[in-house]
Amino acid sequence: MDYCLKPLSKTCSQSGEPLQPGDLCYSVLVEKNGHFERLDFSSTGWQGVPEGALGVWRTEVPQPESKPAGYLDLDKLFDLFAQYCEQANDYQKKLRYVLALLLVRKKHLIHEQTTESEGRRIMHLQGARGEGTYEITEEELSQIEVARLEAEINTLGQESVRRAA
Repeated sequence: MDYCLKPLSKTCSQSGEPLQPGDLCYSVLVEKNGHFERLDFSSTGWQGVPEGALGVWRTEVPQPESKPAGYLDLDKLFDLFAQYCEQANDYQKKLRYVLALLLVRKKHLIHEQTTESEGRRIMHLQGARGEGTYEITEEELSQIEVARLEAEINTLGQESVRRAA
């Protein structure tokens, strides 16, 4: 039989004080109204095993998880893409095209269709959150240009590593 228990609380069930990473914590499984409930206690809030406890264990409050190195801030990149849709020089148009391909792949843009006009292919894209419609001319890029543009996008889209709360 599988049980679904909530993860470690952020606060002590006794005192309401925050549980800090690295602190010793006591967890108790109790049954209330036919449902299993997990209660977490700080060392100072722990008053011993409560009556009717089905299980008790001691653990250390884990450190918050951080985003992996190399995490791209796609919202930041989308904002840059939208900025280059309004006004862009020739280099920025190439960067915008590669950004569009990345954002389609990451499902921040939806590719609706590709049309041709004056011998150029134009991608018709829609923002996944209803941000608008974009017409992006396909650019002819060498592999060296693509690699350089991808490196720049990785630099522009890096998010400083943050700790999750």
